[in-house]
Amino acid sequence: MVLTGAALVALAVWRWTGARLLAVAVVVVALWHGAGILRTGPLPEGPADLVLYQKNMLYRPADRGPLAEDIRATGADLVTLQEVSPANRPMLDALRDTFPHQLLCGESEVGGVVILSRTPLADERCSERFGVARAVTRIDGQPLQVIALHLPWPWPMAQQELAQEYVADMAPLPDGPTVVGGDFNMVASGRSLAWVEAATGTTRVGPLVRTFSLKGYPLGIDHILATGGTARLSVRPKLGSDHYGLAAEIRFP
Repeated sequence: MVLTGAALVALAVWRWTGARLLAVAVVVVALWHGAGILRTGPLPEGPADLVLYQKNMLYRPADRGPLAEDIRATGADLVTLQEVSPANRPMLDALRDTFPHQLLCGESEVGGVVILSRTPLADERCSERFGVARAVTRIDGQPLQVIALHLPWPWPMAQQELAQEYVADMAPLPDGPTVVGGDFNMVASGRSLAWVEAATGTTRVGPLVRTFSLKGYPLGIDHILATGGTARLSVRPKLGSDHYGLAAEIRFP
């Protein structure tokens, strides 16, 4: 609560250089010094049930060949992407041989959110407002819900209000697990992430890691959530984006 209050005060007077530095410092403290108080799911024993690759691509044009190669190299079963702009969409076609089942949601100046899957997608849904793609697939015969998420920055955007709208339409899958991959634009201790966890019955996986840099300060604002929260998490290179990617080897309860 102290960290949250300090951030709000700083953001309210953003025109002051000192307040700006304070806001950045508060977020960094929340990321790195929260390591001892934020829960982290256990490491899996035995082979993974699922590999999920999460990436904010960055909407600007770039060579996406290395990113496509990295996705293949992880052996991902599912991929969640953000900022899939018209310039980035050719990569979807390049990956169609491995991920023939694709769901693209949202049209905006920074691009939409995407789910790529090796296995067929059913019950596909796009949020009425930009930022959420949801579908159900089957892994080893078991139904699995997958959600790709992109939340705006907490300031000057109204992230919490939008997050509350999103989670109102989220729920656990009654007969199977759920995974969420997203650019939350929020550190692991934030309310928006906690609301998504509660709404989907999931837990953030892995340790606190850097996925983005704000004025040189490392932030963990991209996350993978899973039912049970048991996974090995690795950080992937930027590969033409301003975000690092994440790959999670997930084992369900």
